[in-house]
Amino acid sequence: MNRWRGLVSLVRDSVEHGSIAIEKLQKQSAGRPFRLLEQLPPIALPVRVVHAIHDGSVTVTHTAIRLANRVVAGALDVVLPE
Repeated sequence: MNRWRGLVSLVRDSVEHGSIAIEKLQKQSAGRPFRLLEQLPPIALPVRVVHAIHDGSVTVTHTAIRLANRVVAGALDVVLPE
């Protein structure tokens, strides 16, 4: 059972840290063109709004992934015998 618990821990940590890294990368990658477009006065305000919506949706998505990951890992901790 220790191996199963170790595997659960490994997968949980991998998903957690992987999601954090991917979230950061997605925001950075999208941030470059957004920052360039935000320099154009006629479209700056709408671009800022879209940028904020994008970053918010990325954050919400990865928060949900990490929450589901913790719930599943917690359930497995309860189910797996000591």
